[in-house]
Amino acid sequence: MRFSAKRIAALAVLLALASIIFLVESLLPPLLPIAPYVKLGLANAIVLFVIAVFGVRDAFIVVIAKNLLTLLILGQTYAFIFNLAGSLSACLIMTALYTVFYPRISLIAISVAGAVLSNIARTAVAVAIMDAKSLYVQLPAVSIFGVFAGIVVGVLTILLIKYLPERLTNPQNKD
Repeated sequence: MRFSAKRIAALAVLLALASIIFLVESLLPPLLPIAPYVKLGLANAIVLFVIAVFGVRDAFIVVIAKNLLTLLILGQTYAFIFNLAGSLSACLIMTALYTVFYPRISLIAISVAGAVLSNIARTAVAVAIMDAKSLYVQLPAVSIFGVFAGIVVGVLTILLIKYLPERLTNPQNKD
C-alpha cells in the first residue's frame, strides 16, 4: 500500500473529475421519466478507470469520497441515499468482475453489469423509502437503460485508458 504524492494527486484529480461529472449530470432532466432517480452514471467511467489503473481499494475510496463531496455540495440527503446505493453496488460488481474475469470479459461488459446493478439498487432504495413494491415493475425498463448506459460508460473508460497521459495510467501506480 504505497501512498506517494503522485498517486494521491492523480486520485484527487480523478475524484474531482468524477464529482464534476456527477454534479453536471445531476442538473440534467431525468433520462427515464418513469424512474427519475436513474442516471446515465458517467462518473462510473472514472470509477472503472480507477479499478483498472489504481486498484480496488482506491476505487472504493473514490466512490465514498465522491458521494460525500457531492452531498456536501448539493446538500440533498434524500438523493445521497440513492446515489450511494447505486455507486457502491456498481463499484462492488465492477470490482468483482474485473478482479476475477478481466481480460476474459471486456471493460464494456463489466461496465454494463455495474450500470444494471446500480439502477436495480436505486430502484430497491426507492421501493424501501416509498414502501411501494409496485416500483419493481420498472426493473425491465431500468435494466434495459442500464445496458445502454453501461455501454456508453465502458467505451468512455476504454478511451480514458487509451488517451490519458501515461504518467497517470502507468501500471506501476497499481497495488
